[in-house]
Amino acid sequence: MKKNHITLTIGAILVIIFGFMLLTFQVRHTEVAIRETITGSASNIGEGFKFRFPWPINEIHKFDKRVQSSDWVFATTNTKEGKPILVKVFATWKISDALKFFQTFDGDLAEANSKLEDIVRSAQTAVIADYTFEQIVNTDPELLKLEEIEDKMREKASKGMINSGIEIKMVGIKRLGLTASVTEAVFGRMKAERQAHIEKVKAEGEREAKMLTAEADLKANEILAQAEAQAKVLRGEAEAASAKYYKEFEKNPELANFLFNLNALEGSLKDNATLILDPNTPPFNLLTQPDKASKE
Repeated sequence: MKKNHITLTIGAILVIIFGFMLLTFQVRHTEVAIRETITGSASNIGEGFKFRFPWPINEIHKFDKRVQSSDWVFATTNTKEGKPILVKVFATWKISDALKFFQTFDGDLAEANSKLEDIVRSAQTAVIADYTFEQIVNTDPELLKLEEIEDKMREKASKGMINSGIEIKMVGIKRLGLTASVTEAVFGRMKAERQAHIEKVKAEGEREAKMLTAEADLKANEILAQAEAQAKVLRGEAEAASAKYYKEFEKNPELANFLFNLNALEGSLKDNATLILDPNTPPFNLLTQPDKASKE
């Protein structure tokens, strides 16, 4: 009896657990879900712990609502002037309405991705056809319109996915390629643009160098003019002083001659100089015959 009681208890617990699993379910914060009834009607369900009737009365469909990414192979698209260009695009999207997504694609992600590719490709062809080749492929960032093109593709693709339960977050150009017919012409144009840029930078450098040279010459001329003016002032002062001393020497020529010889002697004997000369040669006669030289 005791064993039967334990067995019945365990069985009852298992039935309760199994029944609880049949009658409840959980929608995580990363999911969206719908509840489909046996009559064919369906409705969205919010996240959290929910109750339901067991299958086939109720059937629960869950989908990942996190942002997903899809990208596709290169496709040839013509620009405004008819030049072919290879474009590889990608799109990021998420399921925003589980019920509309289920009704549109029957919950099939592969079918949704295929539909999304068709819509994005159509937007790619329509938008790029409004832009020139140089606005898509160019070394000058000011001429590029890639960001504008991507925004327009996203807007156009979003209109094509209205009421599908999918929200397109972004459409972008992943890679660009050139066909063999335009590759050589593009590289030639890019080389010419780069050479033009080099010439522009070179011209600006030469112009700046000329300006710096002109400024330096002007500054040098100003300094020379100031130096010449100062030299004229000094020469005037020196001439005035010389004239003053000359008048004094005119009064006593012997003193002037003596001072001249003395200065010459002092200059000759600098730095321990050794001279061999006739002692009677002025001004060296001052060393041997000072009295006689002074008398003369």
